[in-house]
Amino acid sequence: MKVYLRGIYSTALTKILLDEGFEISYPSNPILARFKVKNLNVKPDAVIIETSDKQGVLVRGSSEKAEKLVRVIVERLKYVIVRKSIITVGSVYKGLVVGDVNGNALINFDSFKGLLRGVGGLRNGDEVLVQTVQPIWRTGELVPVKSNIAIDGFYMSLTQNDTVTFDDSMRKSPRFRELLNLSSILRRDGWGIRWKNTAAKAPVEELIGEFEELKGRAKLLRKDSLQPSGLVLEGESVYRLDFPCKSLLDELRSTVVPTVKGHHVYRCFREFGAAVDLAELMLARGADRSFIEDCLDRFIGFKSIEVGSRLEFEHRKLDGTILKLNPGVVEAIDSDFLTVRRRISGSGFYDGLEVAKEPGDYALTRFKPGDWLIEHMYFSSRGEFKGVYVNINTPVEVVKGLVRYVDLAVDVSAKPGEEPKVLDMDELEEFYEKGVVQEPIFSSALKALEEAKLRASVMQSRELNKPL
Repeated sequence: MKVYLRGIYSTALTKILLDEGFEISYPSNPILARFKVKNLNVKPDAVIIETSDKQGVLVRGSSEKAEKLVRVIVERLKYVIVRKSIITVGSVYKGLVVGDVNGNALINFDSFKGLLRGVGGLRNGDEVLVQTVQPIWRTGELVPVKSNIAIDGFYMSLTQNDTVTFDDSMRKSPRFRELLNLSSILRRDGWGIRWKNTAAKAPVEELIGEFEELKGRAKLLRKDSLQPSGLVLEGESVYRLDFPCKSLLDELRSTVVPTVKGHHVYRCFREFGAAVDLAELMLARGADRSFIEDCLDRFIGFKSIEVGSRLEFEHRKLDGTILKLNPGVVEAIDSDFLTVRRRISGSGFYDGLEVAKEPGDYALTRFKPGDWLIEHMYFSSRGEFKGVYVNINTPVEVVKGLVRYVDLAVDVSAKPGEEPKVLDMDELEEFYEKGVVQEPIFSSALKALEEAKLRASVMQSRELNKPL
């Protein structure tokens, strides 16, 4: 099975895939140099690319190929959060217009509902042929669809406008003229071609082969579009794999090329890429590892934070939701633990405490990098203790002014004078049963849960026994 990879996790994942007998299609220059693999210029069976936020990868391919690839990666890395799109991407459906949402057509496909924007004149009961355009991770979401159908391949897409277009960077490619000429001699039967960046290095026979394959799919589309409502043409399965324990990827990469501790955490920030590259170049030339890693940590990592530093909190949930907690200012640094004072805004009640939020309330949030827990103690404007809340999460990442983690759903809370109680354990169990959370993460969360109950008791006792 052949796989195409791009992004900051490519070296670590290539190591896994080569160990498991996969081949790499169109390897990048660094991969060619590091693994001495064959420069295989053939169409892949599946594609792995980094996510836009660089927290993991998207895996795309036929249902069978994508599932196999995900299984291999998860078996090796174990600490992976796995989500599968509830729809295949690029699939063509025939559906019925059943309503209107802010001027856009609501379309029923039995198993889900889609939203078609920018197409006027449709009425309830009209049949429409549309295509899914992006992965959807949460059940019940309206699926964006388009009416301008394209038959998507690795090197090109066939479009319905009978024109030839190029991805932006292809216009500057030495092959621009060659592909333009090739487009003019291919029998397109009214279909247009949009050339992708991946066509830049492909042999001509590869391009012609994919064109003929896509034409075959286009013929099926025209034939099957006459059928009743339902799936007309199957697209690709898409998985999202998040890597909350990036140190495991650091270790894998270090077996191939000199790698600093925190490599993949730092590389999630584009602005720190040059610093990481320089540090690893120095490692490759024999510099002392502890000295290099300490310098990098002081420049962009945990050691760059001082009392008075402002920190932002990126609170990610297992369903993909991203919340921004109120930022705060570091009040204390003790044995790698940071204590951050955060102002509480808004009204309502504190989760799990059933205690009202009031003007002037603040939280003391305490954690350390790599820990599976974050402690929150809530106080009134007068310093009166209102309760404690311990969040169980994936290992905390701290880079420059950002704290990032994935909330594992289960928490522990304690009101003044009451025993700690466990919250939302059923939610974590549900994500585990669905395969979103893997067993090692689930087990680590259960272990952290016991520690959270102990910490909640200690914090509560300490606050209640403070002298007035």
